[in-house]
Amino acid sequence: MQDLARYRAMESLCRQVAAFRPLESWRLLAEAEMWHHRALQEIAVQQPANDGASPEGSPDRTVPGAPGNRAA
Repeated sequence: MQDLARYRAMESLCRQVAAFRPLESWRLLAEAEMWHHRALQEIAVQQPANDGASPEGSPDRTVPGAPGNRAA
């Protein structure tokens, strides 16, 4: 999980620096893309380890009106 956070931080840093260094922006944006792909690979590696748990941000697939669910 630490690797994923580091990859996301590096991606963000590269994009931020690219905004302030127009002559190097092409290289920095390419590097940001590399970090983005590494993060996606890390997520893919972690997915099987979740044992079917839904990833963060995905909708909960519970049945409406089932015991324990609040009515909206």
